[in-house]
This record gives sequence, structure tokens and C-alpha cells, in this order.
Amino acid sequence: MAAVLAATDNNYRPALGVLAAPGVATLALLVWLRLRVPEPARYETPAADELDEPIASPASTGGPRRAWAIALPRAFWLYVGFTATTMLGFTTFGLLSFHMVTRGLLPVAAVPVLYAAAMVADAAAALVSGWVYDMIGAKTLAALPILSALVPLLAFSDHVGPVIAGALLWGAAVGLQESTLRAVIADLVGPARRATAYGVFAAGLGVATAVGGGLTGLLYDISITTLVITVVAIQIMALATVVAVRIRRGPNRTASEYEDRIT
Repeated sequence: MAAVLAATDNNYRPALGVLAAPGVATLALLVWLRLRVPEPARYETPAADELDEPIASPASTGGPRRAWAIALPRAFWLYVGFTATTMLGFTTFGLLSFHMVTRGLLPVAAVPVLYAAAMVADAAAALVSGWVYDMIGAKTLAALPILSALVPLLAFSDHVGPVIAGALLWGAAVGLQESTLRAVIADLVGPARRATAYGVFAAGLGVATAVGGGLTGLLYDISITTLVITVVAIQIMALATVVAVRIRRGPNRTASEYEDRIT
């Protein structure tokens, strides 16, 4: 996108148009996965509290699963509360880039370059947080509100260095959101009700993100200091919430065990 913007004098139409290529590739990969693994639930064994409700596809049961009739565990709802709280105080990259350009800190064509760098931080943080989560469990989640609180402290500076550092921390926080934050659901909820749990989680995450984006944008118009103080306060509340979440880890399996379950 940065290259197209530079070549077309900041014309966003062709710059956004090139994103069609990875979009098509993603859909093709999704179709391939669907054909390769039509029943992903067969990769795992139900949790002990779900053994009386065997895994089955909607086709085999004659209709949709009765997931809504099954109560989701308390730890899941606490986790949704933690996620919603931390996302209420999460600054969007749109607001960060607005600050960069309107304050004259970066030219327009440099913004997608910085975003690309933030995505490198995203990928690195996803790998590291996943590995740490496997080692120490839910304590890893404490990194998200800490990173989210540091982002506005740096990114809304009037100096280029802190702004770049804040954008990279933003990317690292997104890495946790897109990987470990979602992966935790698999440890909180067993296979029989996991699809429902992911739907509820995604709904809560989406609403909180939308409200948080509006809130931080409004506070930016009022005062950057007010924005920073509010975000830090929200993330402190999120940090306190995550302490209450109890996550039960499932057994680790080798690749050969997964293949055995598929075949």
C-alpha cells in the first residue's frame, strides 16, 4: 500500500485495491481447509463434563446443536468481561495515524510503512505470547492491558520517536488479541459448546472495540491528557479483572495423535 500511495500521489483507490489479492488467497485457503478437515472437532476429546454429550455435526443430529441451551462456564463470562474492559480502553490505529498526520510527524505515505512495521511486531508478539501462555497460562494475559496502557502514553507524543514506539507497542497488543486472547476460549469451553462461546466472545469483543474506538476518539477531541488518564484507568481495571479468571488447560497431544483421530 505504501508503494502504491507513493506512486499514485496518495490515491487510496488503487492502494486499497491491491488488498484484493490477499483477500482472495485467504478465501481459497479457507475452502482448502474446509475440504481437508470437514469435522475439526474430531481432533480432540470432549472435556470430562461433556462426556455425556458426544460431539456430532449438525447434519448428524438433524438440526442445529442446542448450544444455547447449555450454560457457559462462569470463567468464560469473567473472561469476556476482561476482554470487553481492556478493549474499551484500546486506541485504534486510525486515531494514531490521524495524530501522526495532523501533527505533521509523518507524511501520509509513511503511515502504511509504520503500520507494516506494527504488523511485524504483531506477528512476533503472537508467537511469543503463545509460547509463554503454554508455559505459564493465564498470567500471560496481563501483558495486554499493560501494553494497551503504554500505547497512548507514547503514541500521542509530539515527537517522532515515541510515536513510532507507541505504534509498535500497539502492534504487539494486537498480536496478543488476535492469537492468545482468542486461543484461551478453547481452554475455557469444551468442544460441545465452543462455537457458541466463540460467537458470544466475538460479539462482546466487537461491541467493546466499537465503543472503545468512539470513546478514545471523543476524548482525543477533548484533551490528550484526559484520553491517556482514562485509558490507563480502564486498563488497570482490566488487569484486576484477569486475576479472577481460572483457566483449565487441556492435555497436550502430539501430531501423530491428531492424525490418528482424523484417520
